[in-house]
Amino acid sequence: MPHEHPLHVDVEARCLCCGSLQRFRFASPSDQVVCEHCRTHGGDEKAVRRDREHIALWRGILEHQAADASAAAAAATLSQSEAAAELARVAAERDRLRAGVLDENDPAGAELRRSLQGDLVRRAERATALTARRVDKAMVALWRLQAFHHPDARKPGACTCGRTLAACGESRVLEAQRQDMLDWERRQLVLLKAGERHGLPPEHPEVGAG
Repeated sequence: MPHEHPLHVDVEARCLCCGSLQRFRFASPSDQVVCEHCRTHGGDEKAVRRDREHIALWRGILEHQAADASAAAAAATLSQSEAAAELARVAAERDRLRAGVLDENDPAGAELRRSLQGDLVRRAERATALTARRVDKAMVALWRLQAFHHPDARKPGACTCGRTLAACGESRVLEAQRQDMLDWERRQLVLLKAGERHGLPPEHPEVGAG
């Protein structure tokens, strides 16, 4: 059955064999949507090998995502601390200016004050944009991990990966940041619907729907 993915460009699609999200470059609509990993175990006679390799592939993906989640959680905490410190510093400089450290009655002082205020605004804007990008990157990693590891509504106390919540290391990593990640996702959806810059990943269903 022909696929509907774009041709001659790199795209991310789910492998029809193992179901993992992989990068493809299709030359024809008739190209198989099967990743390189799975092409080595095609055929019914290789079913055991296929299952074993699928398990190894998914274990590697989950371990990589768990590492990304831990790094993302640490980065999110650091970014928030850096943002708070930068805002405090800018506010302190602003207050010093307002307190009359520079004499506005003097033309040179007034000009310098305007220049400093403009510089503070630009620096604050750059710091805010940088922090936003860092937070977006961290939250995207958590969002991707959340897709595979969240409480299973059909099985209380179980993770959607099949393990119990207590036994799932990824769920434990996510738990401390899950609400922050969901709040971030809601804010990004508002930005998306308003046509503004957002940090949602391209595979997010609302991004694709738009």
